[in-house]
Amino acid sequence: MKREWEIRPADPQAVSRLSRELSLPEMLARLLVARGLSDLEQARAFLLPRLADLADPSAMKGMDAAVERLLQAGRQGERITIWGDYDVDGVTSVSLLLLFLRRLGFTVDYYIPSRLEEGYGLNSDAVQQVIRQGTQLLVTVDCGISDYRQVEEARQAGVQVLIIDHHQVPEEIPQAVAVLDPHRLDCPFPQKEAAAVGVTFYLLMALRARLRRLGRFEEEVQPNLRELLDLVALGTVADVVPLTGDNRILAHFGLQELTAGRRPGIAALKEVAGLFDSTVTAGQVAFRLAPRINAVGRLGRAGLAVELLTTDSYARALQLARELDQANSERQAIEQRIFLQALERAERAHQRGDPALVLWSDDWHIGVVGIVASRLVERFGCPALLVALDGEMGKGSARSVEGVHLFRALEECKQLLEAYGGHRAAAGLSIRRENLEDFRREFTRQVLHQLDEQRQRPQYWLDGEVAPGQWTPEMIQALGRLQPFGLGNPEPVFLARGLEVASARLVGRDGPNHLKLAVRDGQRSFDAIGFTMSDRLQEARGRIDLAYTPQLNSWDGGLSIQLRIRDLRPHRD
Repeated sequence: MKREWEIRPADPQAVSRLSRELSLPEMLARLLVARGLSDLEQARAFLLPRLADLADPSAMKGMDAAVERLLQAGRQGERITIWGDYDVDGVTSVSLLLLFLRRLGFTVDYYIPSRLEEGYGLNSDAVQQVIRQGTQLLVTVDCGISDYRQVEEARQAGVQVLIIDHHQVPEEIPQAVAVLDPHRLDCPFPQKEAAAVGVTFYLLMALRARLRRLGRFEEEVQPNLRELLDLVALGTVADVVPLTGDNRILAHFGLQELTAGRRPGIAALKEVAGLFDSTVTAGQVAFRLAPRINAVGRLGRAGLAVELLTTDSYARALQLARELDQANSERQAIEQRIFLQALERAERAHQRGDPALVLWSDDWHIGVVGIVASRLVERFGCPALLVALDGEMGKGSARSVEGVHLFRALEECKQLLEAYGGHRAAAGLSIRRENLEDFRREFTRQVLHQLDEQRQRPQYWLDGEVAPGQWTPEMIQALGRLQPFGLGNPEPVFLARGLEVASARLVGRDGPNHLKLAVRDGQRSFDAIGFTMSDRLQEARGRIDLAYTPQLNSWDGGLSIQLRIRDLRPHRD
């Protein structure tokens, strides 16, 4: 199903009012209104985030019980094991809680299962193993909400479980000592779409506040939570949760901490990613930092990432960061091979008009299919779900677009699945080979049903029609006030019609993966770059319409305007 380009509507009167009252350029005011921020106070809070505006963590269901159980473990010297997921959200959640509890003097360790050998969530064998090693309190982060049986097994063995999760809640919640998940129906907490690392941070806020009331910090310096926001930003951006509300505040200040790079592991990670002296943006987290952390988890070695983020030694951090960088290079090679295979099949499905892509293969690596799904979403503008088969079973990852809630779609297909979980934008599943065709038909039907409730065709939303020659450096710099960009607050994309392609070629440091154009807008010429768009080379000829984001390039002491290509199509008069 071909996606339509459509410009986001914005009430002109609201635009004028915001521009006048907040002294904003009209372009910036229009972008705010189009994002639903026409109220003056909402717009002001969006442009000027404050940590003081974070929600009260005590409003989260189960928070008091979670704090008291952790304090009990600390007082009694109990051994705590943190069980996390192997992705960036899980790794940063583990690291965040580990650092904070160790700072308080708690006895704490962690366990992250191998993605390749154990899979997601709690598994009975490993749970029994950590219990035999002396664990008295098991804390799950970024998992646990669907592990009713394993939590019960731990409870029967005399070990209590504290669950910190953010995934959709099943009908039967595990019998844990406390369950922190904003998606609980009985939870009034306002920030429903928090990442797991965000939920973990709220727990630290509540725990520190409780210790302050108990007088713990009268003779010692209390932990500085702001210094931990680099980890919160990493997990929040990487897990593709909406960067609105509290998530925006946490990401905003967390990116400042990432830019400062005071943590040895962060400084080392920035160095190998070529960002050592750079201001870190959400885009750089998503495309430069997070993939290196994800890579070791995808290849079964997530513990290296936790060590990187928690070590005090820069020498050790640099050694670990180089290992992550090497793993990322391995991942990139595997990813590119799978992407090219999936792209060929996706083209056929797209030509048939399928509203979603459901693809599978015996030759695909489970650790990489989620990244490939993200690239297909960007390429085709529709949900994508890829399954890596191993014998009669398959494991898959899915990514979505605005307007399609993945978890709800999977919920309607649960009779065909062995297991599933996730949220609006990203999800995972297990499925039998024999059910794949039936699942593909039912899943695409559910996606079409959700789209039917809106416009029946996936939209690619643009923020206005602006010819490249209309931009000034000052206008582009003003767009930066909307950062950080992500789900719920996408990077602005504009339409340019009838650009003449002067040259088109493929470029790339590690291979010709990117599309490089020179386009003319009247008498002026502009460079344009389409990352991982090498397959679009044949479309870049003659006159084209471009969906693009304007960027500033600093070169030889001057500034030039470059266009980052988001989509392109032949121009029709």
